[in-house]
Amino acid sequence: MNFTTELTIEAKRLGAEYLFAANISTLPEGLIRNFPAAIVIGFPLSISYLKKVIDNPDYVEEMKRNKLTHEDEFDQKEKLTDHIADEVASFLTKKGYSAFSQSEANLYRVGSYDEKNHRTPLPHKTIALLAGMGSIGKHDLLITPELGSAIVICTVLTDAPLDITPQKIMKTNCGSCTICKDICPTQAITGKNWNIDTPREEIVDVHNCTMCLKCLAFCPHTRAYISRNR
Repeated sequence: MNFTTELTIEAKRLGAEYLFAANISTLPEGLIRNFPAAIVIGFPLSISYLKKVIDNPDYVEEMKRNKLTHEDEFDQKEKLTDHIADEVASFLTKKGYSAFSQSEANLYRVGSYDEKNHRTPLPHKTIALLAGMGSIGKHDLLITPELGSAIVICTVLTDAPLDITPQKIMKTNCGSCTICKDICPTQAITGKNWNIDTPREEIVDVHNCTMCLKCLAFCPHTRAYISRNR
C-alpha cells in the first residue's frame, strides 16, 4: 500500500468525504511555509440544507439572530473539516513527516489570519484549484463539476510523499451569468470574471459580504447539483 492510499483511508476513517492532493511547490515560498504539497479535505452540503437557504431568503440571518448558528449545517461542516485537518496533520507528524493544518484555530494560533481583511496567506480554494477540483466563479467561491459551490473544504500543507497528478487550472465558466451578483443583498459581488491575476477586491467586497450563502445556493452549478440529486 502506498502512502497516499494509507492517508486516504485514514482521512475517510476520520469522516472526510473528499480528499485531493496538490503540488504547491510553484507558489511563492512565503505562502507555502516551505511545504511542497497540500491536501484538500471536503464535505458536500446536503440538498435539504441548500433548499432551506433557497426557500427562505432570511435563513442565515434568522439563525444568527436566534443564536442558532451552532445548529447550521454550513457552520458544523466547517468545524468538522477543520477538526479533520488537524487530525490529518497529527497523523502525518506521527508518520515522521512535517505538516501544517490550515484550520481556522491553527491559523489564528500562529497569527496567519488577517481578521481585518478576512484573508489568509494561502486560501483553501487556491489549493483546490491546483488539485484540479474546479474553478473559481464570479462569487469568488470554488465551483466543482459535481457539487457546484456546495462544498466545504480545509487544507493541510505537508512534505509527505503523495502521488500527485499535475492538473491544469480550470478556467472560470460563468460566462455572462450574473445570478450571484444580482441576488447579493449587499451588492458585494461585482460580477467580474475571476482570473488568477485579478485582485480579490475587484471580484468581491468582503467587508460587505454577510455570508448569507445566497450566491452559493443560487449558483446555476449548485442548482444543477440539486436537480441531479432530487
